Amino acid sequence: MRFFWNGLSNHKFVKTNMGLDQLLIKLSAQDAEDYIGEPVSQLQHALQAAALAEAAQADEPQILSALLHDVGHWCEPGAERMKHLGAMHHERLGQKFLDQLGLHPDVGALVGLHVDAKRYLAGSQSEYIAKLSAASAETLRLQGGPMNTDEQRAFESHVLHQKALQLRAWDEAAKDPDREVRPLGRYSAMLQRNRAEPLSEDQLKRWQNSGFLHIPGWFSPDEMSDVMQATASMQLWPESAGKWMKYFELEGSERQLCRIENFLQYQPLFHRISRGASTLHLLSQLMGEKAVLFKEKINFKLPGGQGFLAHQDAPAFTTFDQRFHITMMLSVDPTTVENGCLEIAETQRLTEFLSMKDDLTLSDDVISSLSWRPVETASGDLVLFDSYLPHRSAPNTSSASRRALYATYNLAADGDYRDAYFEKKRKSFPPDVERKAGVKYDEGVFNVGNPVSIDT
Repeated sequence: MRFFWNGLSNHKFVKTNMGLDQLLIKLSAQDAEDYIGEPVSQLQHALQAAALAEAAQADEPQILSALLHDVGHWCEPGAERMKHLGAMHHERLGQKFLDQLGLHPDVGALVGLHVDAKRYLAGSQSEYIAKLSAASAETLRLQGGPMNTDEQRAFESHVLHQKALQLRAWDEAAKDPDREVRPLGRYSAMLQRNRAEPLSEDQLKRWQNSGFLHIPGWFSPDEMSDVMQATASMQLWPESAGKWMKYFELEGSERQLCRIENFLQYQPLFHRISRGASTLHLLSQLMGEKAVLFKEKINFKLPGGQGFLAHQDAPAFTTFDQRFHITMMLSVDPTTVENGCLEIAETQRLTEFLSMKDDLTLSDDVISSLSWRPVETASGDLVLFDSYLPHRSAPNTSSASRRALYATYNLAADGDYRDAYFEKKRKSFPPDVERKAGVKYDEGVFNVGNPVSIDT
């Protein structure tokens, strides 16, 4: 396939030393720049495109490609211009620039395809050109015009061509001077976690030595506002047999929500967080091979909520013969010593079970021999720990909740058992709403160290 952008082969790229924070500063400055004849600034256009991508529940590389699809217009000031219509080959300039910044390769690839998507639509849909703005119709002519049939077939063979067409639709719709958008700072953390290599060598070394890692600010405050709203909404969900699984503890003589499990199919935001590209890429980097989600829960630990007894996760993860697990904790609320934050044993990385009681919690001798450290976190922080790391938490003695998402992953090569896990747990350790009077359930590995109180 010979797309029109092949003419860029003679362009001499300037290697960028810009960091991701500087990228947002430069993008912010585009609020003072006209968007090539459209009624919005370049910054407004970028934010609108990103907002449209988010509304469509796109994955994060798509959202970032929408935000940055026109970066090529301003990342190289000396680039050849299309008269008053921006940089020639801005899509390829942008792709090269974003790849040099070290972003996930899909971000740059989609930016590099968004002009080809316009040319494809112009060649394959007779009514498409008539819908273009005057400025977009003029740039189409300068960018090579509609694709011929051979070029269209070649474009369709690209693995990202459907996502490129989605990006094109958001690009064309992002020209409304009255559309509300999210602040640019919303995307700062998203950029950082969508790097091609999200973890530094130092972070990987710390992980390899201890099986534990704390990453501050994995999600931005603006993103966490959405997470908090979703969590509060879930807290009000009714107990529903056969759906999400709500478990309770006793606060005095009253039941108090302890946790919710099996909810991704009912809560799109947490589905995107737990199974999104950036999360799976991070877990795969830690595992050294592809990761897959095993199970998820939100521990609420409301005021007065009890703690979790010291344990390792590995003894409770033996049902499906998987070799290894990593749990990711997303701190919804700040976690402190007062509200019962996670505590970990400071030890060299373990690869075996420690001495346990019959209930699979750690023996008193082991607990007293370990040095325990509280892990206080801010909202939006990630904590990651492998299944052999001893951990526990104390009661919440504060007046604030300590809500946290816990998502556990296994090696994809060991199989995708999430549905089977919850099916088996529902039979062995059902929530109150599904329990039958007089039935004795085999709780086994499904009820280790937690304060859940069963309604009998």
